[in-house]
Amino acid sequence: MLVIAILLSALGIFLLFKNIKLPFVENTENEVSTVDSILANPLAVCYNHNPDYKPPKLVRNHYSAVFNDENDIQLVAAKRNGIKELPERSSDYTKYGLVALHDNQYYTISELKYSVPYLVPAARVMLNTIGKCFQDVLAEKYPDSRYKIIVTSVLRTEEDVSKLVRRNRWATENSCHRHGTTIDISYYKFVKISGPDVTEYEMKEFLAKALAELRDAKICYVKYERRNCFHVTLNQINIDGLAVTAPVVAPKQQQKPSPNDTAKQQPAKVYKNKDAERMHQRDEEQKKNAPKKSKEKRPSPMI
Repeated sequence: MLVIAILLSALGIFLLFKNIKLPFVENTENEVSTVDSILANPLAVCYNHNPDYKPPKLVRNHYSAVFNDENDIQLVAAKRNGIKELPERSSDYTKYGLVALHDNQYYTISELKYSVPYLVPAARVMLNTIGKCFQDVLAEKYPDSRYKIIVTSVLRTEEDVSKLVRRNRWATENSCHRHGTTIDISYYKFVKISGPDVTEYEMKEFLAKALAELRDAKICYVKYERRNCFHVTLNQINIDGLAVTAPVVAPKQQQKPSPNDTAKQQPAKVYKNKDAERMHQRDEEQKKNAPKKSKEKRPSPMI
């Protein structure tokens, strides 16, 4: 009877725990499935434009003062959120975890000479979000006009970078475009979909306002390039409160060693004998006590 009672109690405990739901496990599974489904959606966005957002002061031809995320900061984000550098072009980029970009309602891919239209899935969501936010900002002033942005550069292989560096003196070998997280967006050319015409200057301002809002939302880093584009790198995207990628911590600047520290690091000089050490000390004292020579002023060159 005791054995039967023990078995019945164990069975009751098992059934009790079987019916208990673990919300944190179920939420985790739902979050993962939600993230995967959104990242797989070629039209997914991760942010809605806030009409009450107040952008920073944007002065014509001085956007570089606002969009000043330099390459060292963007490169940290690109390396962590993206892939390793690809040595050459491939016939199948999906095996590297990349997704293809195609023209859609938010953007158009221009003719690419030194890059290929592939990004990591989170960067594609960022690009869709930029295009949609730009259209929302445009619609606030011109509700009947519809335009979309133009992407001018995407993923670059090492082969693409080497060719571009030889041709363009502004290009860098240590490029964020190698990691599938970075895009260039034209601020001079846009694609008209429908409605009345809007000047290119106004559309550049609308795009700048959209990028400033998404930059403040920690979604992307932005650098204003004087070669007709915004240079944008993925920072993080949030899907249902879940951060898909972590925010980037800017690299710490290495402090230059002081002269005292440099002197401390120098190894002590070794002498053959005590006489050599005394002679060296005497020479050093003579150098210290010697009068300083006055430097003669050279005549300034003729102009």
